[in-house]
Amino acid sequence: MQTDWQAADALARSVLAANGGVAKMKRFLDAGLTNRQVAAIHERGVMARPRNAWYVEPALPWQAMCAIRVGGVLGCVSAIESLGLPTPPWKGHDIHVVVPTNSARLRHHRDKQHYVVPGEDREITVHWTTEGRAYVGWRTPLVDSLLVLADCVPLEWWIAALDAALHRPRTGGEPLMSPAQHDDFVARLPRRLRRHLALIDPRAESPLETLLRLGMMARGIRDIVPQFSPDGFRQVDFLVRGRLIVEADGKAYHDPAEDAVRDARFRRLGYRVLRFSYERIVDDLEAVLDEIEAAIAALD
Repeated sequence: MQTDWQAADALARSVLAANGGVAKMKRFLDAGLTNRQVAAIHERGVMARPRNAWYVEPALPWQAMCAIRVGGVLGCVSAIESLGLPTPPWKGHDIHVVVPTNSARLRHHRDKQHYVVPGEDREITVHWTTEGRAYVGWRTPLVDSLLVLADCVPLEWWIAALDAALHRPRTGGEPLMSPAQHDDFVARLPRRLRRHLALIDPRAESPLETLLRLGMMARGIRDIVPQFSPDGFRQVDFLVRGRLIVEADGKAYHDPAEDAVRDARFRRLGYRVLRFSYERIVDDLEAVLDEIEAAIAALD
């Protein structure tokens, strides 16, 4: 009987869609496809095969392909990045993979035929699951990713990811983390981390704002008002001590001329304005905080 390849391709895609973009051979066989049909569908590029007997959507991120080849799913820092949440720039080099504790030997992320010993694959950070959770798809869910992230990045970057997950965009739409997910996150959060929940502020519109806010708080700076509007129209990142405006300029394009006009307007209203770049906040935060403290002292 001749195979209807259009129908076979559609069936294979439906199996992948039902399993979060990743499925083992058995899933396709259970759906009615044969081994030969699955092999032919793969050869025509409808699916990719990063690991023996495992098939994925070809458009999956390459980091996800690597995680599946290793024997797990994308997790922790790598999962958080794939969700569009902030992570430290120096953490983007390794691929973080979550692997079941009962897994057999792991494979190299670049070679599905090569088994590795612990520490051999230096571009992979392995997180062994401790709860026996079965993950559907190519990455750990948001809540699981945030819980693991807490032990993998500095506190301020963990809070930055939480701020971003709970942030409601000014343009509309819902936060990435739903109320139900938030309740699940809090319920599963280890006791040692719960005191840090008070540091979360979903009003932050970038990780730079979180880093600045937590840095100022750690220095004992008070009277910090996020997302303040000095003129009732334009919004600034922070108003400090009633007269000092602190702005965090991210990597996105900024028009220096427009910023100069904006800052001049605020100065005419009686404010002092400090503006800091991404590089300064991320790479030299202590010097930035020194400058803020000096500006506060000059106000008195």
